[in-house]
Amino acid sequence: MNRIMISSMMILALIASGCSSTDVQQGQETKKQPVAKTAQSNESELSPVDVVETASQEVAKKSPPVSQKTKPNMEDLKHLAKVNYYQKSIKQKPSAEQKALAAIDRVAKQHKVNVKPDVNNSKFREMVVAAATNIQSLTPDEAKAVIDYAKKVDAYENSKKNEIIKQMKEKVNMGVSLTEEDKALLDAVTPIKPGQKLQGPPPQVKPGQGGLENPGPQKPKEEQPGKPVQQEPKPGQPNQPVPQQPKPGNQYDPIKARDYAYQWWNKRNNEQYNYYSRVSGGCYNCWADCTNFVSQAIKAGGIEERRNGTYWYYSDTKPSYAWGVANSFYKHFKERAQEVKSWKDLSVGDVVNVDFDHDGDIEHSAIVTKVGMWEVYVTQHTSDKKDAPLSPWLRAGYDVYAWKMSTANLK
Repeated sequence: MNRIMISSMMILALIASGCSSTDVQQGQETKKQPVAKTAQSNESELSPVDVVETASQEVAKKSPPVSQKTKPNMEDLKHLAKVNYYQKSIKQKPSAEQKALAAIDRVAKQHKVNVKPDVNNSKFREMVVAAATNIQSLTPDEAKAVIDYAKKVDAYENSKKNEIIKQMKEKVNMGVSLTEEDKALLDAVTPIKPGQKLQGPPPQVKPGQGGLENPGPQKPKEEQPGKPVQQEPKPGQPNQPVPQQPKPGNQYDPIKARDYAYQWWNKRNNEQYNYYSRVSGGCYNCWADCTNFVSQAIKAGGIEERRNGTYWYYSDTKPSYAWGVANSFYKHFKERAQEVKSWKDLSVGDVVNVDFDHDGDIEHSAIVTKVGMWEVYVTQHTSDKKDAPLSPWLRAGYDVYAWKMSTANLK
């Protein structure tokens, strides 16, 4: 059995203890290295799936084989004992497959992507995600077909992630210790521990029954002595967060986060955050960008970068997994931010993560940019949308998790 190794190209988390550079130990960034034009578009949400086999083979060529099995490291065994595989799903042909492929093809053309239906093609899988996060633009039959087809794609990716987990276990059983980079990759590809799913969706309001789009007669609130009357939002306007004195250590400004999302919702800030463009061969937007975009927005709002624990930071050398991988983003902020229980408790600047088919694999991230009386709206990349309604995801049965970002700097 050959020794299983993971290329450093795959690891987005830069671990100081695993580096010999004095500059890194002093907290400075290492000098940028040019990335060849042939670099794969693999550092997006699906990066661990797309490159693990190639990267492992490249490093194995440079590493001496393990001549004999040695005693496993007990700490690594304990670490792996907490690691779960994705459950194997029954392979079956998606219903209305041709209808799903037609809708996915239409979304791909909107993104100016020409790709044939092939689950082995990472670009095609990105277009499936783009369609599944844009179901509000599809007919009900198309949306149902796309959601069903997305399960096929997700099962493929889960099988690849299970292979990574298996490789890690084999590595440890052969007596090879896990590096910090290995552990970061393992954390990125393993299933989440489900938290509080967002309760909803909001009721479907008919014309004349009130609500943001078609408000009916509104009875003014009676003024109580000594208490100011809370102003209702004007029709068509969002509920803006009430300015509050920030708690010590909390400097999150949701309006700045929202404004950043509005500024960049249909374009890429590759001048300030050029890592993903660079490793993708210098392209402008040829990678799934939802979590990277959300991370940029909440950083603009004042969320502090973290370089310890599960890591959340940007670096032109290598961002952490949690910065650009939805699954790792979820795990980081689950330890750091308060979970939101109901759609009614969401505010501008909060973040949602989405699991399409209840398998513990987070596929998508978006930021709340508008809140009405009967709807919450999010802005996102991958399928670029500004103020898209959240309720279609909840009605489709997606597992949606949400984070109160005003609490994220307090831990």
